[in-house]
Amino acid sequence: MTGSVNALSSLRGNLPGKVQPEIKSSPAAFGELLKNAIQHTDGLQKEADQAVRELAGGNLDNLHDLMIVMEQAQLSLQLTVQVVSKVVQAYQEVYRMQI
Repeated sequence: MTGSVNALSSLRGNLPGKVQPEIKSSPAAFGELLKNAIQHTDGLQKEADQAVRELAGGNLDNLHDLMIVMEQAQLSLQLTVQVVSKVVQAYQEVYRMQI
């Protein structure tokens, strides 16, 4: 278990520019981490939408950049959905535990 925490800590420096969460052990810190990740995903979605609008308006010359932005937004959304799903599963597991 400690090895996985160290692995997560080493990934912290590799996160995209807007999200650089500080890993703490409190529930409030976890909530902030999720909030920041969702805000980052939302920002990527908006950026991709804006790039598509620019392409439709004829203002975007580089289709390659559009595809990169769209793929980043898609991957971020998929990751966010998977994390939310795992959090819900963990909550349900704890809820079913008998004391």
